[in-house]
Amino acid sequence: MIQRLQTLLLFFSALCIVIIAYSDYFPIYMNKMEPIYLNEDELLSVRLCLIFSALLSIFAIFQFKNRKRQLLMSSFARFIITISFALIVFLYGNVENRDFSIGTLLLIIPFISLVAANFFIKKDEKLVKSADRIR
Repeated sequence: MIQRLQTLLLFFSALCIVIIAYSDYFPIYMNKMEPIYLNEDELLSVRLCLIFSALLSIFAIFQFKNRKRQLLMSSFARFIITISFALIVFLYGNVENRDFSIGTLLLIIPFISLVAANFFIKKDEKLVKSADRIR
């Protein structure tokens, strides 16, 4: 079901997460003018959380026949992004001389994409329920 907007949003979210997790262009921290990326061993738990969130987003794409499950998978992926952001801020951000960089802020894009996907999934569910009432 590639023509549905929530499918495109779920795919965009997974793509953004993979790009942030494995690229050397978006540092998470700046440590004394030295960037720290997510693909380093220090931030392995955050990267694993984000990859799990991307896998859940991809799995939710193929749950188009069961919209409630799709909504649940998308919400859980959003929750995992929140957990990874909290890990970045609270667990790894307590070291002195570290400033947040663009990679931390870019985690908001997949989160907003998943919120929009949830909105359109709920909209489809309402449309199906209204069509069932008319019959």
